[in-house]
Amino acid sequence: MKILGDGNLLILTVMEFKIRLLLVILILTSSLWSLSKEDRIIRASLYPYTVKGITYYPHKVSVGESKEIKASWYGEYFHGRKTANGEIYDMYGYTAAHKTYPLGTILLVSNPKNGKSLKVRINDRGPFWNDRELDLSMGAAEYLETKREGVAKVKIQILSVPLIANSFVPIKGKAPLHPHYNIGYTASSYSSIGKKTKEVSIEIGTFLKKKEAQRYLKKLKKYLPKAYVFDNSYNYKVKFSLLANESIVTKRLKKLKKKGLITGYGLCWTYD
Repeated sequence: MKILGDGNLLILTVMEFKIRLLLVILILTSSLWSLSKEDRIIRASLYPYTVKGITYYPHKVSVGESKEIKASWYGEYFHGRKTANGEIYDMYGYTAAHKTYPLGTILLVSNPKNGKSLKVRINDRGPFWNDRELDLSMGAAEYLETKREGVAKVKIQILSVPLIANSFVPIKGKAPLHPHYNIGYTASSYSSIGKKTKEVSIEIGTFLKKKEAQRYLKKLKKYLPKAYVFDNSYNYKVKFSLLANESIVTKRLKKLKKKGLITGYGLCWTYD
């Protein structure tokens, strides 16, 4: 009877362990899926990511932080495409892209030239070229009156940050979700078109090494013989000029996309 009692005690102990393990799994699973889809995407977007050889490290930010930065804007080419948080980009809305701020962060963006201010929500990643820190939606740039400049100095202040962003520390390894980043060789043109404007400048990519830019240029010269590598002191770009005619430029860029030389293009033009 004693042996039987000890045997029964062992069986109960094993069963108790299995039950406890099952409860732990259920608790962990329920806590994972209790997060909203938005929170899961925000959490996933806090992992480091690499675009064109540069690794970006999203980080925590504090409410009240403020600084002056350079901001550009993006519009028609990206209109209707997915942003990093899965939303469809609306160029007429009041949103923005930032390389490292947590998605869902609310910023107050001010134009020091006219005193105008506007709240925007970070729902995308970028811009991935030059020294611009923020990419405003076209609607936000129009409201702040920075659209015509293309790139303008603005002041930003952090108004709010999603709770999930400040309570989660990314672990090593790949993110469980993969936010969409608009990457690749994108052709862009920021120009003010007037009656006397004959040509516009187009730039492609951000290359860390000159050899990489030269390899790309060699492929591009088949279609644009006058293209050249531009040294921007800390990176390289491929540049060329086209007639200041939207239909002509669009036709040429569509051909480059069809040939696989660019993944997209954006004509950020204003007209005098």
